[in-house]
Amino acid sequence: MNDRHVYVDFATVRIQQYLSRTSDLRGHRAASNSLAYATSAAAVGKVADGLAEVNEEAGEADGVVSLRFPAEPGTAHVDRVRRIQDRVFGHLRAALPGAEFQSVWGEGDSYLSVYADTLRRKERDGDVRHDLPANAEFPLAIPCRSCELAPAAGREPVHERMEWLCPDCSMRNVPRRQVREDPRSPEARLRADIGLDPAPDHFPDLAALGAPGSGGNHLATVAADGNAFGVFFKALADEGLRGPEPASLKQRFSVTMSRATREALAAAVLELPLTLKTGRLCVVPHVVGGDDVLVSMPADQAWPFTLHFLREFEQRVRRETAEVIDRINARRAGLPGTALLEPPTASAGIVFARHRHPLNLQVESAGRMLSEAKRAFRGRRASVQWLDITAEGSDPPDRPPLLLSTLQNADGTPTRAHAAVTTLVRVPAGHRNRLAEALRDAGPIKAAAIADRVGHLAAVRPFLAPFDRPGESPAAGVGLAAALGIARWWTCE
Repeated sequence: MNDRHVYVDFATVRIQQYLSRTSDLRGHRAASNSLAYATSAAAVGKVADGLAEVNEEAGEADGVVSLRFPAEPGTAHVDRVRRIQDRVFGHLRAALPGAEFQSVWGEGDSYLSVYADTLRRKERDGDVRHDLPANAEFPLAIPCRSCELAPAAGREPVHERMEWLCPDCSMRNVPRRQVREDPRSPEARLRADIGLDPAPDHFPDLAALGAPGSGGNHLATVAADGNAFGVFFKALADEGLRGPEPASLKQRFSVTMSRATREALAAAVLELPLTLKTGRLCVVPHVVGGDDVLVSMPADQAWPFTLHFLREFEQRVRRETAEVIDRINARRAGLPGTALLEPPTASAGIVFARHRHPLNLQVESAGRMLSEAKRAFRGRRASVQWLDITAEGSDPPDRPPLLLSTLQNADGTPTRAHAAVTTLVRVPAGHRNRLAEALRDAGPIKAAAIADRVGHLAAVRPFLAPFDRPGESPAAGVGLAAALGIARWWTCE
């Protein structure tokens, strides 16, 4: 009996940028819904029927699907892979006209080993097959009035006006009711998990849910992604942990990670101050797949959401992987030059901006902040980086990302930095703005002098290094500039 299979994976490339190519919240919901449906195992399995079957070993994630078929002698399978890709790409292109897709394949005894040894390497090396949207070849075509990225294909009513739309924006131009009722969309799944009333229909209405003192006109975009999952799955393959069902390991832990993401998201939303106050959903999820999350919310809810999500995710993953990590580390103990395996974590990037700031630019900036947070700690520890576009502009901030442990203990209790920022928030916003200006123009001594003069030196002191020991870190572990930036949208109590 031949146990070797050929595995063919399909993924949506730059999924976050694709979803945010239009500024209307309804369009985001529709695209997210269509993506979940088009890349579902049921839909892709039906398209590939007769050539391949759904690969149950791969687990689940929105925007990603895996197929497999028994390996054939010689190179006969190469043509079969090509035919499978042609079919699936055609299906995905019809459903999502403006998206980018890629496919990668490999052969082996189990998906776990093929994923760790072949598929990830091919993705890194660019050894994949791409499927791109059609180019606009007719220069006189009317541009799409929604995304302005593709030529229009026809006119449709949009908010009671007739507009020229491209095929992708036409797909997005559906009533909110249709998106909400589809159980595959991230928002519908989140609402099913927590049972809250739906979020508002438009971004201005979502921003207006913020506390009165926040201005009610800013949103936060939060992008989160898991750390060291590739290392974890590679360790599973390298250690030869097969168990009674070798093929089940990748499936088991892929499902575990997806469940941890959804549960952490639901827990974070339920614990938000605004959720507890209003009893309605105030977070709009755009992407929730595997260990990848992209959400929008009122700006003053972003810090409590991010801290809670990262902690909940880490705790759930640690609990689910403890047994297998202990087995791996027991084998590694005492081996020279071999590091012990740590449980995967997650990092996040936060962007604050006015609700009219194009969401595609917010998403792009959130992705950069997420990359900075992961890079600063080599993708090993839970961390966060943020950018306030209104106060700082669109350029990357000149400050290091923060570890989650700086702002929150493992058990969820506040750290010294957390408590100090909460105290700093009680300083009137006008004084904080003046301190930030003095810090930029004249340095910390001038800022401290101003704080002392207006009676707020005690609130500022934890963020200042000792003046007689300038190389020493502030007592709170966070500098004053970063603390003032955090305090602008801090609502943690």
